[in-house]
Amino acid sequence: MVFTIVGGNTRQFKLQSDNGEVIFSTARKSFLKQAKKLYVGDKVCLDEDGCIYQVMPRENLLYRPKIANVDYMCVVTSLKRPDFSSYLLDKFLTYLNFQNIKPYIVFTKSDLLSDEELEKITNYKHYYESIGIKAIIVSAKKPNSVKPLKDIIKGNTIAFMGQTGAGKSSIINCIDPSIERMVGEFSEALGRGKHMTKEVVLIPSNEGIVGDTPGFSSLELNLTKRDASIFFPGFKQYLGKCFYNNCLHLKEKECKIKEAVEKNIILKESYDNYVRLLEELQEGERIWKEKSV
Repeated sequence: MVFTIVGGNTRQFKLQSDNGEVIFSTARKSFLKQAKKLYVGDKVCLDEDGCIYQVMPRENLLYRPKIANVDYMCVVTSLKRPDFSSYLLDKFLTYLNFQNIKPYIVFTKSDLLSDEELEKITNYKHYYESIGIKAIIVSAKKPNSVKPLKDIIKGNTIAFMGQTGAGKSSIINCIDPSIERMVGEFSEALGRGKHMTKEVVLIPSNEGIVGDTPGFSSLELNLTKRDASIFFPGFKQYLGKCFYNNCLHLKEKECKIKEAVEKNIILKESYDNYVRLLEELQEGERIWKEKSV
C-alpha cells in the first residue's frame, strides 16, 4: 500500500493512505544511509515491519517550503500589513515555473484597500490571468470570496506559500473552518507577520488535500540568469523567438520580450522586476565566486 507523508520530521513521519488511514512510521536506516531525504507530500511504501523503505518518483519538489507532489501552489500575497510587493510575487512565480508547479495567486486582505488601491490590484489580477496564471482577490472577512479555491481542491493537493503574516492560515480556515489553523498578527514594530506555522503539514479537506507552510520574509533563488530569462512569468511563450537563442532580454537586438513590453503585452513593472532579479542573481554569483576563491 502507498502512503503519503502528511507531517513529521527526519525521525518520525505521519502517513495517510488514500482511504484515510493514518499511521506513524520511521524510515529504514539503510534507506537513510543512501542519502534518501523524505519530504511532506512524498508517496512512500512500507515493508512488513511498517517502516519506510521506498519513495515513489516525485512529480515535483520544492526546497522552500519543503514539499513534494503539489498540484497547485497558492502564492498568498498580502495587499496590506505587509504591503504588496510585485517583485516578491514575480520571484515566487519564477521559482514555481522553474520547478514545474502550477501557481495560483491569492491576493489577501482586500478589505484593507481603498477603492483606488483595489482597482490597481484588479489590474494586476487581469494581467497575470492574461499570461495564463490563475488569480483571485480574497478577504478572510468575506468567506465566500475563497469559493474558487474550494472548487480546485477536490482531487488535488493544494499548498499555500508566501510571506509571514500574508494570511495563509486565515485563508485555509475560510476554506475549511474545521481545520482550525493558528493565526498570527502583523507586527508593526518588526514590519512583518509573526511565525505561527512552524512546519509543513498536509490536511484532508473538501475531497482533496490542503498544505500549510511556514512563512518567510525573503526568498533567495538558486537560479542562473538564463533560468530567469526562461521561467520569469510571461516569458516562456517567447522562448526561441528572440534574435539570439541565449537572449537575456536586456540590450540585445530584436528581443521579443522587449517588444512585448513596448506593446504593453508584458507589464512594464513586471519587466523592471525581471531586470532587478537578474541584478540580484548576478550579485549572488559574485558572492559565491568570492567565497570559492
